[in-house]
Amino acid sequence: MRRLAPLLVLVSGCYGYYPITESPAGRDVQVTLTDSGAVVLARQVGPFADELNGRLVSVSGNDYVLAMASVHQRDGNETSWRGERVAVPRPLVARLEERRFSRGRTTLFSGAVAIALVAVRQAFQGVGSSSPGSGLPSGGAGK
Repeated sequence: MRRLAPLLVLVSGCYGYYPITESPAGRDVQVTLTDSGAVVLARQVGPFADELNGRLVSVSGNDYVLAMASVHQRDGNETSWRGERVAVPRPLVARLEERRFSRGRTTLFSGAVAIALVAVRQAFQGVGSSSPGSGLPSGGAGK
């Protein structure tokens, strides 16, 4: 179990989207579109787009230029992209957030998984073994 702990932290890393505090170029971002932004960009990113995810290549003039990773639509569907670039005019953006590692979420999730693993281990410990003296009662069994 002790050997498993470092692996747990690596596998259970959690990320979140947070307000950008410094120059966003080169960072992984999520762009939430306004309603009009979804309509205007429908020909480029597909219908009913809600959020655009990708790496912010540049901020030039009035546009954010993204190397797209995915588009999340209002109906819950998600479409993967392969780094195609899309220019998003700033007035069409409701929110711009940076994707960052979340230490708190990762700690909480890792702890929950560790507790679940211990509980599973305890539940199945000893399954399939028998204790001494189990079986048929002695004396009178064949009489």
